[in-house]
Amino acid sequence: MSENKEIILITRADDMGYTHTGNLATLESLRNGIIKNAAMLVIAPWFEEAAQIARENPQFCFGVHLGIIGEWIGYRWRPVLPWSEVRTLVDEDGFLHRSPGEFWAYHPDMTQLEQEFRAQLDLARRKGVRIDYLDTHYMMPYNPLLQPILARIGKDYGVPVSCLLGEHELEDFGIYSPAPEEKENALARILQSLAPGVHLLIGHPGYPSLENDALLHFEPKDQQVLGVGRHRAAETMAYTSPRIRRLVAERGIKLMTYPEFCAKHRASA
Repeated sequence: MSENKEIILITRADDMGYTHTGNLATLESLRNGIIKNAAMLVIAPWFEEAAQIARENPQFCFGVHLGIIGEWIGYRWRPVLPWSEVRTLVDEDGFLHRSPGEFWAYHPDMTQLEQEFRAQLDLARRKGVRIDYLDTHYMMPYNPLLQPILARIGKDYGVPVSCLLGEHELEDFGIYSPAPEEKENALARILQSLAPGVHLLIGHPGYPSLENDALLHFEPKDQQVLGVGRHRAAETMAYTSPRIRRLVAERGIKLMTYPEFCAKHRASA
């Protein structure tokens, strides 16, 4: 198959560190599924375990999921830097804002934002994480206020920035729609419809657990009666499904890590 006829799929698991069972499901999706890249939230409570997983599994591609939003009710996150140093990025109690709308309403200082993002990358490095790429949590990387910051950080740290490399981002089949029992079928339809080109599939693996089902989103439209755990567990099952792995092979879809994609791009330039 010639290069211009190739179907390249970059599969990315976000939110490592959000819960213990989220970490375990991400590792399972890397080991036995179609997920090839996984990024961790340095701001999240289970980041230390996520960093340990990355250190112990250097054969996989890990990145940093730069975060400035903490969207869960009653499960609040703080910045890496002392919140008094990034006062425009947090609420009156020093917690991260719960949505992009709330974040922008407080007129954040972009210099403070860049300092916080760099602090998150630096902490990941101190914990022994080999950073293969970076992306953003709950914030669009191509936002005109964010893109130059991310491009500058990516250049300084020598890592690619997901979504700024010309990938075609696929529909989000996993987070809350469709229903858990339909997620594998939805993923199969997406894979069946892929045309030649470079595509990006973003996922959020998890397992059914008390901790995951206790997560309640700040946005009412995203609150799940069935529990977040069921949805994210269904994603994990879809990524590791023999049917899905067989479909990828039958269609000749090339699953790639970010280092592999960047090396291929350099070779063809």
